[in-house]
Amino acid sequence: MKYRKCLNKVSPYIPGKSEEEIKRIYNLDKVVKIASNENPYGPTPKIKDISNNLRYEIYPDNYVTELRKNLAKELNVKDNFLLFGNGSVEIIQMISRVLLDKGDNIVTELPSFSSYFSEANIQDAKIKTIKYNEDYNFNLDEMLSLLDEKTKIIYITNPNNPLGTIIDSRKMEDFIKKISNDILVVIDEAYFEFVRDTSYKSSIDLVKKYDNVCVLRTFSKAYGLAALRIGYIVANPLFINELEKVRVPFNVSRISQQCANIALKDKDFMEKSVEKIYSTIDYMYQELDKLKIEYIKTQANFIMMNLRRNSKQCEEEFIKRGYIVRGGFPLMDTWIRVSISTLDDMQGFIEALKEVIK
Repeated sequence: MKYRKCLNKVSPYIPGKSEEEIKRIYNLDKVVKIASNENPYGPTPKIKDISNNLRYEIYPDNYVTELRKNLAKELNVKDNFLLFGNGSVEIIQMISRVLLDKGDNIVTELPSFSSYFSEANIQDAKIKTIKYNEDYNFNLDEMLSLLDEKTKIIYITNPNNPLGTIIDSRKMEDFIKKISNDILVVIDEAYFEFVRDTSYKSSIDLVKKYDNVCVLRTFSKAYGLAALRIGYIVANPLFINELEKVRVPFNVSRISQQCANIALKDKDFMEKSVEKIYSTIDYMYQELDKLKIEYIKTQANFIMMNLRRNSKQCEEEFIKRGYIVRGGFPLMDTWIRVSISTLDDMQGFIEALKEVIK
């Protein structure tokens, strides 16, 4: 068979070793996964009995009616501003299919979420990037210099993954005012629930104000539903209608819809989980300061730290000690990203860190 040439630029996703495999290889009793920015406290316990009421033989609600209604009320938008996906990754795929032809380009930050890059490559589009500056943030005016008649999408991750830094709302709107209405600005707010900086404001109000702005969100992080893969986009209804043309029917399972709806109604549980994560982040800052390790103050549920040695080798050293972390980010060969787990888990990580940096 003759495959599309653009797929030569795309690699399959290769997951790391499973926790059980690591236990067996290294003879460990416990493995702590702190590589994927999951919520260690999980979702609200109110979802536990949901399976008793499921109709497994019936397709899910294609319109996601109940969750759509409740989420629209929560976000103060009309329900036709919403579309749901099998994680926000599927929505990035939809956006790419709707907007990108061969030879078009996207503009984004480096480093940032890998799906922006892979989906652009699959559509045979080009990728332009700006690098972080001295304070590990991004100068949006640099993006302006990269735009041309072939630019179709700008991706801004706010808070940024993997850096954990933010762009304040004033700078964001000043930037959007300068963008042609022909270019879609995607603001990915996967981690917005974790932000403590008071200068930050969600960009959902900008969606109502500018037709070419959309916001991505997910239930995978703060709401603890990563296993169920449910994300959503807030966008102009005309753009939502175009996305509907490429959306796979029944793409969000019945159990995902119901669990997300229950989690949304129990914001108190989510907010208490976030408060625990804040407390553990503060503990991590204290310990990293003691060890004189450079790190980036975070507005998310992970911390980037510079171990000043090859990050992929550090990954292996941590795995041997029962901790799965993430390294290998573009432009950051000596940095690792560490997700924030429970205080007990992070205390154990600090002891492992002391051994790795000896």
